[in-house]
Amino acid sequence: MRSAAENFIGALRCLYRQAEDDGLIGKKDNPASKVEKPRRLPSTRRAIADTRLAEINQVAATTGDDPELDALILRLHTETACRRGSALALRPLDLDPEQCLVCLREKGETVRWQPVSPTLMAGAGPARRGTARRGTARPGGRTAAALPRRAAGHLPALRRPVGAHRPASRVGARRGSAPTGFGTPP
Repeated sequence: MRSAAENFIGALRCLYRQAEDDGLIGKKDNPASKVEKPRRLPSTRRAIADTRLAEINQVAATTGDDPELDALILRLHTETACRRGSALALRPLDLDPEQCLVCLREKGETVRWQPVSPTLMAGAGPARRGTARRGTARPGGRTAAALPRRAAGHLPALRRPVGAHRPASRVGARRGSAPTGFGTPP
């Protein structure tokens, strides 16, 4: 609700400012300039505590189908704050071990070279060598991803959103009912 009010006031200010610029109203006659925007609430987003992150890394590095790969993926996310899709889209040619840089392709076709630690790059070295066949050219000129899609498959938090593993009856859907369209009563 707060952001809707903020957007509404911003839109009205823009409209009345345009009317001022066009000479339709005077500066003192602009009602939108007298209305204050609502204050934004402080963010509730916080970083994971170091001890908690160490616990997560410990569990990932000692359990699962491929603990080394799990630990490498978590380290990549910790150091670069990249999204899952960026990690899965990595190719061997996206790694620059000499400068310790990783090329990340992100949302909106954004590409950025991100510095990483020598330790992470050294860990990615065996992953690069292990994916030499996957990094070769495919028909059509495409190259395969350095990290297989299954890499994040056994990390539940990365594979699907929270709550997706719960039965439908526990996440708000009613059993036996068809989905309703927008604006139609359930």
